[in-house]
Amino acid sequence: MLFQWPMRSAAELLAAYQGVEDPLYVAEKENRYHTFRKVVRALGPPLGRTLLDVGAYCGYFLDVAREAGFRAEGLELSRWAAGHARSLGFTVHGVPLAELAARGVQYDVVTLWDVVEHFADPRAELEAAFRLVRPGGRIYLSTIDAGSLVARLLGGQWPWLMDMHLFYFGRSTLATLLEEVGFRVKDTRTYTHIISADYLLRKVGASFRPAAPVLELARRVVPGAWAIPFNLGDNMLMAAERPA
Repeated sequence: MLFQWPMRSAAELLAAYQGVEDPLYVAEKENRYHTFRKVVRALGPPLGRTLLDVGAYCGYFLDVAREAGFRAEGLELSRWAAGHARSLGFTVHGVPLAELAARGVQYDVVTLWDVVEHFADPRAELEAAFRLVRPGGRIYLSTIDAGSLVARLLGGQWPWLMDMHLFYFGRSTLATLLEEVGFRVKDTRTYTHIISADYLLRKVGASFRPAAPVLELARRVVPGAWAIPFNLGDNMLMAAERPA
């Protein structure tokens, strides 16, 4: 497991997340929907179950979950992104996890897609998430895998090493933390993102500067809108259950 040090204060991080705006995320909207329509299958039959998407951002997964048959709500700190999600007709809580958990509400399913790496205190946040999952319910998390072969081979050139990522788990460390807060891990698998060719080339170019000129040339030739399934084995999806 890797982590940033020194860690910014909780107040500083909250202010930063509340102010986040990311037009590039919106530009990738169609591919986000492709990704989420594949991953929602991992949640099993909706059967009208309640769902909370933590870090719901612009509400794209909420939209897919509702389309599938879940009764979905979101939690999102970014005012800009929460506004997008609310415009789709969703209830979006703009408060930290612990504050929502203190209200006593519970859900059949809680999802955190690419969120846990942003927590300054993952244990405290997952303890709050545990309280939000009803007994017998499940939590689903996706995050980058610091223990993967790709991460180990690339070392400091691993493209997921970013200022915004505070903690980097491997499969065993994330499973251990989930078990310690009370969950029982049920499944772990790799996670596939659908991204545009343009996004991929820009991302690789930013991580491998010597190759940037060649990749910039490729951006002029390759159709930027091409949808590409991207999975190098360094993204994981973990499912865990709160015991009944």
